[in-house]
Amino acid sequence: MSHGYDLVIKNARVFDGSGGPWYEADIAVRNGRIAGIGKVDASDAAQCVDAEGRAVSPGFIDPHCHSDCNCTTVNDTDGKILQGVTTEIGGNCGLSISPVSSDRMDLLRDYLKPFIPKEAMPDFSWTRAGEIMDIVDRNGHSTDLAFLAGQGSIRIAVMGFDDRKPTEEELGRMKELLGRELEDGCVGLSTGLIYPPGCFSDEAELTELCRVTARYGGVYATHMRGESGEILKSVEEAIRTAEKSGCRLQISHHKIINAYEGLSGTTLGMMEEARNRGVDVACDVYPYSAGATLISVVLPQWAKEGGVGKMLERLGRPEDRERIKFEFTQEIPGWDNFVKGASYDRILICTCKNDAGLEGKTVRQVAEARGVDPADAILDIIVSEEAEVTIVIDSQSASDNRRIIAHELSMIGSDSLPSSMTGRMAIGRPHPRCFGTFPRVLGHFVREEGVLSLERAVWKMSGFPAQRFNLADRGLIKQGLIADFVVFDPATVGGSADYITPRRVPTGIDYVVKNGVVVVEGGRFFGKTLGKSVRRLGSSPRKAS
Repeated sequence: MSHGYDLVIKNARVFDGSGGPWYEADIAVRNGRIAGIGKVDASDAAQCVDAEGRAVSPGFIDPHCHSDCNCTTVNDTDGKILQGVTTEIGGNCGLSISPVSSDRMDLLRDYLKPFIPKEAMPDFSWTRAGEIMDIVDRNGHSTDLAFLAGQGSIRIAVMGFDDRKPTEEELGRMKELLGRELEDGCVGLSTGLIYPPGCFSDEAELTELCRVTARYGGVYATHMRGESGEILKSVEEAIRTAEKSGCRLQISHHKIINAYEGLSGTTLGMMEEARNRGVDVACDVYPYSAGATLISVVLPQWAKEGGVGKMLERLGRPEDRERIKFEFTQEIPGWDNFVKGASYDRILICTCKNDAGLEGKTVRQVAEARGVDPADAILDIIVSEEAEVTIVIDSQSASDNRRIIAHELSMIGSDSLPSSMTGRMAIGRPHPRCFGTFPRVLGHFVREEGVLSLERAVWKMSGFPAQRFNLADRGLIKQGLIADFVVFDPATVGGSADYITPRRVPTGIDYVVKNGVVVVEGGRFFGKTLGKSVRRLGSSPRKAS
């Protein structure tokens, strides 16, 4: 028996993603699209959801994540869909799983190992982004996935981990690879300028790559060169690069370290001034005062040249080891010293390759248990785990975090790795943002602290990122757009995950709808993988060669 509608949501308090006032309406869905908004007769609907007393928003869009890392091997991760996220943008921080160069594949694989369980490691049987998108389209995914082209991965394919300027020929090859990724449908370029090999790139190289990105209407998303003492210089560099290239700029996971509390007023002012000059700049932010990253980020840049293997060799040489330990105590221009900035007490080990007993302990606790200096402890961990360790660093200013979240130029991003409640991606103790980012904004920053109105928060998590990355068919509750929705209770919604028990289902989310199908109900994900790749507006699926 055919039905007039596949789904009707009745009695909704509609927060439509535009930032405008909410209104009451029914929402009708047919063939995965919004077919009607207003008073809808649900008598002939295949399914009806009563949203009385509930808010209904567009599916949330995460503009900053790393869910592309395992998208070819695991398609049913639930950490995001349980939060109401229905679209993600991966490939951030300069790290993407394409392009792949056959002669440097091992370098890329070694770089990715800390992010991906051994059982979920991709085979890198592709060379370009379009092939990955094809795999996602065939296999499905728990969310829709858009992709950024990682500058670090592009540089690895051409130059490996060499700490030098590219030759004219090498720069030309990088621009060629970037153009190919954008042609395939990537929505922009990302950089990770505190990580190798991105940290070896100068502004001239980045500007040339951004010029290519601008020709395709893509976004330049940058994890800036410094986020502590160098933050003002880093914002200046990012804006200057965008201005010279004509590229739209997205400052990734904007934050201020505790030692520089209050500087967000200056950095946000710099962004406002740039916009007044015609530079299209915005930022994303996660609602936590602690970040997560690779353990190798604590090392000075020179120690990481040549890739993971060379780095581990240096840690085995007493003279290099002593130099690193000395530099842990110093302020060195151009390098964010996380050890000095956060201290060993505030560096928490999340996931390890070998010794799971380290997980959930600070570096200080490990050092005390072993009876060694904390500097030796962290270097020993890097060596014994072959750098396959992720850490949480608690070093950010909560007051600046609130200011950034409230600002008109910010949107909400998780900066999370793919994670699940169970299965292959339920490893270690991940950052709670993997399970709680978006409901935490709604619960803590809207309801408890009043930093944002609910309308504005929803806009920052749906309409704004859709607009920013030219995702024209989503982000709003509007007739004809994709039927992705979150049905939640404003009085109870919140993130339950914390640093001790990060795998907790959010509260207050009654339903998540993907392509017109209920995929989450009452905190349970049904395992439906309805997501596909989202390609840059104006691109089309790659033709098989």
